[in-house]
Amino acid sequence: MTYIFYQVDAFSDKLFEGNPAGVMFVDTFFSTKMMQKIAEENNLSETAFVVRRGNTFDLRWFTPKVEIDFCGHATIATAHVLHKEYGLDPPFIFNSKIGELRVTIRKGLYVLSAPIPKIKPLVKPENLEGVFKSLPIDSFKAGKDIYFVFDTFKEIINYKLDITKISNLSKNGVGITARYSDEFDIISRFFVPNEGIAEDPVTGSAHAALGVYWSRAIGKNKLKAYQASERGGVILLEVTDNHINIIGNAITYMKAEIRITHVD
Repeated sequence: MTYIFYQVDAFSDKLFEGNPAGVMFVDTFFSTKMMQKIAEENNLSETAFVVRRGNTFDLRWFTPKVEIDFCGHATIATAHVLHKEYGLDPPFIFNSKIGELRVTIRKGLYVLSAPIPKIKPLVKPENLEGVFKSLPIDSFKAGKDIYFVFDTFKEIINYKLDITKISNLSKNGVGITARYSDEFDIISRFFVPNEGIAEDPVTGSAHAALGVYWSRAIGKNKLKAYQASERGGVILLEVTDNHINIIGNAITYMKAEIRITHVD
């Protein structure tokens, strides 16, 4: 059978920036094994599989190695395809492992509303010695991922990735962050080598946690964030009492056909 596949650069209005995501619409989900094979073949940081359920959509995300519970940029990419390629109007309601996700459009930008993640202090992080040139001034955990806060933005920009050392910190994601500049409130980078992503270009899910942390730290509920990967990307954040808005642009890079002769 033939399936339409889209590749979208999320958190950018220009090609070759932001974070590329695969989006594939199917009548029913394939087996987890088959979807994992497709994601591995795509070799993007995440591939989203989408099933329409009346006025809502079931959504699952896969890295080249594992299925994950939440992916912000691939959700925005999916909303972009629904709007620009299929001509559907928002709001778009997605059913996911973490609950209902809602995407609207405001002034040409996609607004992903997600639940507020629980932020917990990271007490005595393990295997930290020698990972960074200087020790972080704070650390916390959100879901399965851990984050380290540094004193200056230069420590984020100048960090040289050591995959082995980062991998030893966590089986899941590792984020580093700091205050940035007059233009951006915060800067970050995000690494997930144990899930097949050495450095994620622009990470929506991580910014849910970063938005909550920095909103409390600096007393602002609207933040402008920059993720300092090689591709780079800008994310706007709005924090309320019960949800966080993750806001950004998207642009379609590719529409293709995937031909599968046998589906598990």
